[in-house]
Amino acid sequence: MPFELQIALRYLLAKRRQVFISVITLVSTIGVTVGVMALVIALAIMTGLQQELQDRILGAMAHVNVWKTSGIDDYRAEVERVRQVPGIVAAAPAVYGKALISSERGDMFITVKGVDPVLERDVTEVAAAMTGGSLDAITAEDADGLPGIVIGHELAGAIGAFVGDTVNLVTPQGQLSPMGYMPRQRRFRIVGTFRLGLLEFDSAYGFVSIAVAQRMTAKSQIDHLEARVTNIYDAPQVADVLPGRLGGDYVASDWSDLNRTLYSALYLEKIAMGLGIGLIVA
Repeated sequence: MPFELQIALRYLLAKRRQVFISVITLVSTIGVTVGVMALVIALAIMTGLQQELQDRILGAMAHVNVWKTSGIDDYRAEVERVRQVPGIVAAAPAVYGKALISSERGDMFITVKGVDPVLERDVTEVAAAMTGGSLDAITAEDADGLPGIVIGHELAGAIGAFVGDTVNLVTPQGQLSPMGYMPRQRRFRIVGTFRLGLLEFDSAYGFVSIAVAQRMTAKSQIDHLEARVTNIYDAPQVADVLPGRLGGDYVASDWSDLNRTLYSALYLEKIAMGLGIGLIVA
């Protein structure tokens, strides 16, 4: 019998006249065991929750975001420049705007993102998260001349419009007319729905082509590029290097910057739970 086990059994197993002490030892041992088990399980759950949330967030958004203050005329050339930066494996353009989407059954305010479907599939997982239709279909107009839009599954349910239905988009960017200020509006054909597992995206995002997004938001240039890195934990360093490699009129941020509040809350909750259960065990 190992020496360590002999020592442990000597102090855990009492003689007959010390049965009461043996019972107390047993109860204490079980209590400590259960407490430690609860601590390990709680921390494992919190770690798993944080990892799952991180995977979903990074599936919906880019690892690194790049803005050019003077605008981008030829986004394909700039995408190639970004891809040459060490650590970056893919890049894609994006145009963001706000709009009111409406159907015969409801309406909601959403974020409209203009993308290049071919490049977007290498940066985010929207194309892989399609529950109906195709992201590639946003680049073509249908027989009625309507451009395509892909919306979140939850958004589709909220406004009661699905693949094949038509919706109307109204953006605040407009123009003056004899009737006053008129916002831009256009009808779209829903060509797909997606489910990324994040309510923020599934209930309030719509994807259209780059050209359509530029017309709807009155932007003549692309001002935003998104990139995917080899190692997500290297994203802060890559974001720091990008402005120097691309030029002084570029600004970059990484996914941890954009989600700092959320991750700080999860980290503090994990610490608080560990301390709480640790005090109980002690």
